[in-house]
Amino acid sequence: PKRGYGPYINLSPEERELFRLIRKARDESGLSTTMRVAGGWVRDKLLATPEFTRTYGKVIGDGKKNKKKNNKNSINSKNASTAGSMQRFQQHEPVDIDIALDDMLGREFAELLNECLSKMGEKTHGVGVVLKNPEKSKHLETATMKVGTFWIDFVNLRAEEYTQDSRIPDLMRIGTPSEDAFRRDLTINSLFYNVNNGQVEDWTGRGFEDLRRCVVSTPLAPLTTLLDDPLRTLRSVRFAARLRFTMDDALVEAAMDDRVRKALAEKVSRERIGCEVDLMLRSPDPVGAMRLLINLNLARTVFPIEKLLSTTSTTSISSSSSSKNEDEDQDDFYEDLFERGLDLLSTNYDQLEECKLFPPVWCNKSYQGSYTTHGTQDISLSEDDDALRYMWYASFLKPLYDHSLMIDPLGKNLGKKANRSVVCKLLVDELKRPTREAEAVGKIMKGANDFKQLMDCGGDFSAVSILLSDIRVHEVNDDNISSSSSSSDDDVSDISSNASQGGVGSRKMKCSMNGQDVYTATENDPVWDHAMEFRLQCSNIMRKVGPLWRAALFLAMSEHITEALQDDLDYVIEGDIVDESQEDLRQREIERYDSVGTAMQRIGLVGIYEQKPLMDGGEVKKVLPNIPKGPIFRDIMDEQVEWMTLHPCAGADILARHLAQTFPDYQ
Repeated sequence: PKRGYGPYINLSPEERELFRLIRKARDESGLSTTMRVAGGWVRDKLLATPEFTRTYGKVIGDGKKNKKKNNKNSINSKNASTAGSMQRFQQHEPVDIDIALDDMLGREFAELLNECLSKMGEKTHGVGVVLKNPEKSKHLETATMKVGTFWIDFVNLRAEEYTQDSRIPDLMRIGTPSEDAFRRDLTINSLFYNVNNGQVEDWTGRGFEDLRRCVVSTPLAPLTTLLDDPLRTLRSVRFAARLRFTMDDALVEAAMDDRVRKALAEKVSRERIGCEVDLMLRSPDPVGAMRLLINLNLARTVFPIEKLLSTTSTTSISSSSSSKNEDEDQDDFYEDLFERGLDLLSTNYDQLEECKLFPPVWCNKSYQGSYTTHGTQDISLSEDDDALRYMWYASFLKPLYDHSLMIDPLGKNLGKKANRSVVCKLLVDELKRPTREAEAVGKIMKGANDFKQLMDCGGDFSAVSILLSDIRVHEVNDDNISSSSSSSDDDVSDISSNASQGGVGSRKMKCSMNGQDVYTATENDPVWDHAMEFRLQCSNIMRKVGPLWRAALFLAMSEHITEALQDDLDYVIEGDIVDESQEDLRQREIERYDSVGTAMQRIGLVGIYEQKPLMDGGEVKKVLPNIPKGPIFRDIMDEQVEWMTLHPCAGADILARHLAQTFPDYQ
């Protein structure tokens, strides 16, 4: 094999000690075993070395210059961050290491390692044995143990042979280093770090060069590799997105082969496909991953949306009686859904990247603590990995969601579980994602639509009014708060009185406008009243979306930007004037949403979805002792929530009087 670059790899002190210990166990046992670290550890270590960093950064930088090209094998999106990508490899220290052995079982070597540790007076470690499980891609026995901060998998070098109708190898045996390298999915994943001599081995002869060129390619003929295991098609896409590499031309051609697409649909479980999609959306470039799926004609295989849509939803788009024309129209329809999803995802991703550099107030973690959160933990969107992943799902699938609402707003065609959206069914039934994740994606999409409707009804003007009038609802210290409520009604004198909302033990709140305290129970200034109506509208959305409200608002902003830019293209010509006009439109939408997001923080809406009622059920029954059983009690509690939202800082005694006046029949 080609060898080299070992001395350039920067081993951490823990890795250096681990490899020393492994060599010691081998030598003291009188073994001739060659131990090789395999897989992503070697690749990522090389990408952090000076030589590969130079070429890696150059290729990514060149990709940014060609951002308007949509090559089938290119994942470079216009927002690719060279510095961020390289920094990730330079700082990342993997905690999982695979060590391949050439002449003994992993379980046997793990036991020898424990014997060595025992002789040294060190703590020994339990060894877990993962038996063969081809369905989970475990084709040979694996021994797992934790040494220091590392989880080590001791495996065997292996060779594989496949049957035509399964992605699971028909024959599996201990192999040579060359056989093990060539049976791997990609050349960049087939490199070995020889623990014995500290050198990196490239048995395919192409791993070093592909890393240097930033290319994803297969060790063997691509078509053979993908047909043997079609899941490698999606793995190729995922690694291209994760590393921001380009797919090899031959690999692209093979991935677009109808036989590969058919094999992917028939030989790979939906659970494995869903797992790969999820990893794509966790990658540094989810836009590039989805772009590749579309360009490789894999989107409809990965996301089988046609079987989820009602028959009338697709046939209605065709005005021709010709079956051939109808099929073409349907193909165009599905392609358009995915393209629009990609556009929205791209816009959303670009806005988040800009937000990291120039964060607005409502996305700036440095402002945390300057507004009330009702006792909840407020996490910045850019630092919430799960929220970001859900937002990427929501962005890409939003056109599908909106289309399903247009053709079936009441969910009549969704089957027995009519409360599930088409997107929820796609994620749970087809991609096998957890229901809670599908529900989170659904909340973001529904919240985005609600925020868009709020903006279309002038929500940004209301927000500007709040900011100009310096209207605030915020927490204050106990010694600074003035009593905002008093009770003179003997009928409700036994109700616990709080100076703030949120129930017993809650935080003290203060309301102000133009620097002056506001007594919310009696304030009738039209500016204040309008602000509180805006507060109620926003709170209704936020109570449904919960902590994902920023993701929903961000998606709504990206949708409005996408729509504004698309509309503008119909009326302008190309050139500098177009770019300037497009930028003006984009900034206008950003400013509109910045005002709304900032106003929502100012008027105490962050965390309002966790706000406790001023009066619990027992206290409500003291005021309204004749409440009948049934849904009316829920209506009364909803009335309480609405009143609390419109009258922040007012106390429970005033709320009790309001409920008594609103529901006099139950006193």
